[in-house]
Amino acid sequence: MPLQGTVREGDWVRLVVPVIVLVASVAACSAMGPADAGTPTACRPGNADQWIGRAASAAVVEQARVASGSQDVRLVMPDEATDEVVRSDRLSLYLDDGALITRTTCS
Repeated sequence: MPLQGTVREGDWVRLVVPVIVLVASVAACSAMGPADAGTPTACRPGNADQWIGRAASAAVVEQARVASGSQDVRLVMPDEATDEVVRSDRLSLYLDDGALITRTTCS
């Protein structure tokens, strides 16, 4: 049976809707993190102590985060108020006025 050159009204909906659903499904899956992303990693601040006294450059901060096993890191400046929320997956690096790391904790 040869293909017809005309498309009836409503036929485009049957063609376009499945394509939209497929594209939306793929987009949703690609935006998801890895399966274990919800599992918090315990922070070990002692592993980041080797960076105490060093300037808090982006590379040093990332190295300290990785060494501590934490998922997140925050920089705490002198006299900066911090929240009371304790997170076992966050490394806190306390800095002095010269942006040198003076202390590491998990919070």
